[in-house]
Amino acid sequence: MMNDQENTIEKIKQTALDEFFMYGYNKASLRMICSRAGVTTGAMYFYFKNKEALFRGIFEPLVVQYEELLVRYMELELAEPELGTQLDVQMMRFILEHRKEAVVILEKAQGSCYEMYRSKAEELMEQSIYTFYKSRMECEPDEKLVKILAKIRLDGCLEIIKGNYSMEDSLYLVEKIGIYSMGGTDKLIQNLREPHSM
Repeated sequence: MMNDQENTIEKIKQTALDEFFMYGYNKASLRMICSRAGVTTGAMYFYFKNKEALFRGIFEPLVVQYEELLVRYMELELAEPELGTQLDVQMMRFILEHRKEAVVILEKAQGSCYEMYRSKAEELMEQSIYTFYKSRMECEPDEKLVKILAKIRLDGCLEIIKGNYSMEDSLYLVEKIGIYSMGGTDKLIQNLREPHSM
């Protein structure tokens, strides 16, 4: 059970998240956040020294958790490739449980410490795809191809996150895309192993 201080901090964070989601980091107003949370600006500054600290307080724990999950799931998929679709569904469940946070950090964080996080997410996706393909091909995959595949995958994730889908529908879509992706991945790896000319 939370005490009064923890309740106040949580109320500020939830209200701030709504404000960041509606207006983005740059246009979000601390005065409006305090007003909507029912706290004074002095109380807010007691817990968070500025807007950046408040933003970081909301997003940093989730970013750390997301990146840890990504590493763990990548290791599991390398060991057992057939788990790929199931792991995609688990990862998307985590993201969908933090849907607003995902939209803010990927599309509305300009001006904050996370303004480049979309690029980082693409790099993490590239790294994951590159490592998987390399393990299956036993040679270096084409980096240009990996970059495009990562972008397609991230755009697909964003489409589901931003769509007006229920959790059940979203996870259904992720599962079906994963099945489609696995078939395409196997075929592409087979094609890349064959000598070819352009």
